[in-house]
Amino acid sequence: MLKKKKGKSKNVLKPTRLIFLIVLIAANTFAWFIYATKVDTNISVHVRSWKVVFEAEDNEITNVVNVVTDSIYPGMDDYEYDISAYNRGEVAANMSYIILEARLLDDEYITVEGRGERGEQVQSGDLTSAALETQLAQDYPFTITFDVTNTVIDEEDGREDFTVSIVWPYENNQDEDDTTWGIAAYDFKEDNPTLPSIFIKVKVIITQVSS
Repeated sequence: MLKKKKGKSKNVLKPTRLIFLIVLIAANTFAWFIYATKVDTNISVHVRSWKVVFEAEDNEITNVVNVVTDSIYPGMDDYEYDISAYNRGEVAANMSYIILEARLLDDEYITVEGRGERGEQVQSGDLTSAALETQLAQDYPFTITFDVTNTVIDEEDGREDFTVSIVWPYENNQDEDDTTWGIAAYDFKEDNPTLPSIFIKVKVIITQVSS
């Protein structure tokens, strides 16, 4: 009888211990990590190069860039999307950019400039490209930044780089936001397995420097 009782006790304790462990983990302030680590990552660095040549005054070259990352989570590898613009002409060039639209999980934005590109009327609540850039850098536990090394590309083989970066450090003193957005990122991928977690459309503009 004793042996049977011991065997029965072991069978009862195993699921009990498992349930207790799950409760402890769920209560942990870093519960987001359980969800985040389930998301397969597809983070890579993309590099594009342009040959910028000006043959007439007021010539403009544009390139619409889609910045896409499959999944995001706290502690992810830093993401960078790089464009290198080369000026093979005899006149210096200016480089600028505008954000046309962005989607971060379920948050969607179309900028004032983006509406113009689409030929649509500006809607109430639409942000300018500059305002959206500030929001992407400040309003989330991860930061999305845009950087141009120099706004002027020198003539005769001048080069300038345009970089979009997405950074979500593991330790950033935003535990509550990390938890909320980490779970949201996991849920988004569960519901939308074929969609990227972040999609940003940017228009890079290069124009001739006025003489």
